[in-house]
Amino acid sequence: MNANDVPSEWLIRKANDVPSEWPIRTANDVLIDLLEDNRRRLHRVIGAMSDELLHWTPDPGANSIAVVVWHMGRLFDVFLTRQVNGDGAENECWFSRGWAQRTGYDPRGIGRDGWGAVNGYTANQVAGIPRFGGEQLLAYFDNVHDTVKTYLENRSMDELQTAAAGFDGQYTKYQCIQMALLDNARHLGEIYALKAMWERMGGI
Repeated sequence: MNANDVPSEWLIRKANDVPSEWPIRTANDVLIDLLEDNRRRLHRVIGAMSDELLHWTPDPGANSIAVVVWHMGRLFDVFLTRQVNGDGAENECWFSRGWAQRTGYDPRGIGRDGWGAVNGYTANQVAGIPRFGGEQLLAYFDNVHDTVKTYLENRSMDELQTAAAGFDGQYTKYQCIQMALLDNARHLGEIYALKAMWERMGGI
């Protein structure tokens, strides 16, 4: 398929997805650009989503879109705080911004390596995640992404190439942030897929 075969409506939608001009000069800028692109796309799809779709699952063993979005923010929160900086969980946005207190949900010690980020959760542990609304999910996601963006804006590329505190120093700070960013991008695709499944089944 070439550009002449693509419907004009599709091209217009894709053009609207292109971010405003960003002066890409360093690898930090690339990460920030991708970070903001993911955020913009997530806001667009979740902002227009019904609560019913947000919490729908295609089968009993699957995660809802709400759980996926919370995981996206939570994993980045854990990675920047613990894996990159080596700080305690109390410094994560989930705790420092009052989310744990407001929701009554403390995920520390749950799942893989006690991250509390859905990875390695049992079905019962997933069921224990609060039923967040779209605005809540996006607000937490924004808290985390603003923190990551500020971190990147204030670090040199040389510093990002030093060993991260977590993973026994096997990865650089840059690589840890990149891993979380790529995980976010993958899950954004998962959200689109779940939404498409819902629509094919006749959901509104």
